[in-house]
Amino acid sequence: MTNIYVTPEKVQYAKRLFEIGIEYLESNGFEVSRVPRSGKKSLRRVRKGNEEYNVAIRTSQDQWFAFPRDDDGNWLGMDDVDVQRVIVVALNNRDEGKEKIGLVHDFSAVEVRDRLNKNFDARYAVNPNFDTSHGNWISLYSEEAKEPTSLVGAGIGIKFPPVARIPLLGETPDEVDEEDLAEAVGLMPEAVPSQPCIEDGPLTIPEAKRRLALTFGVDPSAIKITVEG
Repeated sequence: MTNIYVTPEKVQYAKRLFEIGIEYLESNGFEVSRVPRSGKKSLRRVRKGNEEYNVAIRTSQDQWFAFPRDDDGNWLGMDDVDVQRVIVVALNNRDEGKEKIGLVHDFSAVEVRDRLNKNFDARYAVNPNFDTSHGNWISLYSEEAKEPTSLVGAGIGIKFPPVARIPLLGETPDEVDEEDLAEAVGLMPEAVPSQPCIEDGPLTIPEAKRRLALTFGVDPSAIKITVEG
C-alpha cells in the first residue's frame, strides 16, 4: 500500500504521474480544466464536442490507489462531485532496470465504486472500526482473493490493462501542488506531510500490530510478527 511519508523523490514522481494523466486526456482530444469551487484539487472537467463531465485523477507509486469514505458511505472525490471516469496513473516500479513510465488506466467510476464497496464491506465484516478516512485502498495488479481482506476487489488493472504508457521524462509542472497530490494518491491533504516524518525511538511490536491492522482492515490480534536476528 502507500507510504504516506513523503520524500522529495516521491513528490517529483507524483507530480509527473499527475501531469501524465492530464496529457493522456488531452491526447484523446479533451479540453481539460479545473472545476471551480469544487474543493477537489485532483478533479478535472473534460470536454470534447458534446461530451462534458468530471474526471478524477489518481496516481500510484506502489500500484495501489484509494478514495476516502465519509460516514454516510460516499466516496469522497467521486460520489460527491459526480465523477464519471477515474484515471489512475501508476509507476512501473516492478519493471526493474527499465525506463520509468506512467501506466495509464482509464476506468469507469461505476467499476471503481463497485470494487471499493466490495472491499469496504469485506473489511467492515472483519473489523467495523477500521479507518478509511485516509483512503480505502485497492490493488491494481494483485489477483483478487477473499483473504486477506485487503485483496477483495483487487485486480482492476488486470481486467482493464493500461491504455497508454507514457515516459516520465519531461518537465514537472509547477501548477501541481501538494494538495493536488494528496487527493491524487487518495489521501486527505493533512495526511501528507511536506517533509519526511521521522519518529524518535524504536517501534514496538504492539504499535506495529496496531498500524498493520489499520492498513489491512483487521483486528490487531490477527497480526503475527516474526523477528529474526
